[in-house]
Amino acid sequence: MPHVAPPGRPATPPLPTATTSRVRAATPPGLTRPARPGITRFATLLSLALALFAGLPAPAAAAPLITEFMASNSTTLADDDRAFPDWIELYNPDATAVNLTGWFLTDNATDKKKWTFPAVTLAPQAYLVVFASGKDRRDPAKPLHTNFSLNADGEYLALVRPDGVTATTEFAPTFPAQRTDVAYGTIAPPATGSGEVGFLLTPTPGTRNGAGLPTALTETVVFSRAPGPFSTPFTLTLSGAAAG
Repeated sequence: MPHVAPPGRPATPPLPTATTSRVRAATPPGLTRPARPGITRFATLLSLALALFAGLPAPAAAAPLITEFMASNSTTLADDDRAFPDWIELYNPDATAVNLTGWFLTDNATDKKKWTFPAVTLAPQAYLVVFASGKDRRDPAKPLHTNFSLNADGEYLALVRPDGVTATTEFAPTFPAQRTDVAYGTIAPPATGSGEVGFLLTPTPGTRNGAGLPTALTETVVFSRAPGPFSTPFTLTLSGAAAG
């Protein structure tokens, strides 16, 4: 209701309505407002985690390996001359390609640099067959041949890094005596290429290895009597095989 002054007196203006407002104090120059405790702890932990992650070394690449070889090849795998030399299979278990330039294959423990790879790349999870023929062929566009052959009676064999010292795979001091057209290598290898080594049931040059031969088939049995016709009973003794 409007205020009305009595006659002869001046009107009094209405009092202003009271209002409430919040005023934030200004931050003095040169100072910063403190952060909330939870945010500060999270930022600190995140910084520490990033610092630790940045300091970790990158995972080491898996090195190529010898996964199979044949030291007495009669009919299994022909080379580019239609001959049947010995052969060695390499496998790259890593997820990235490997440049084999400067790597070595050798059958001599005192000469780790016996045969040098040319500029050839082994793709991820791929295989490469090198003929151990003694022909010494290193054209990357053609089948590769080492400058040595394998001794079926057993000898040293290794794949050596470019440093000329470190072997990623070696059969030392020698691999066992081999049989014609029977391969020797990693039995049913997992993805890493590692696994038990022995004679293989089926040669698989350039592809994944399979099962191993039963132990009995890899042993030499000796008969006590020479073969021939017999007219009287005799005792025959077998030796050389493991029990069972």
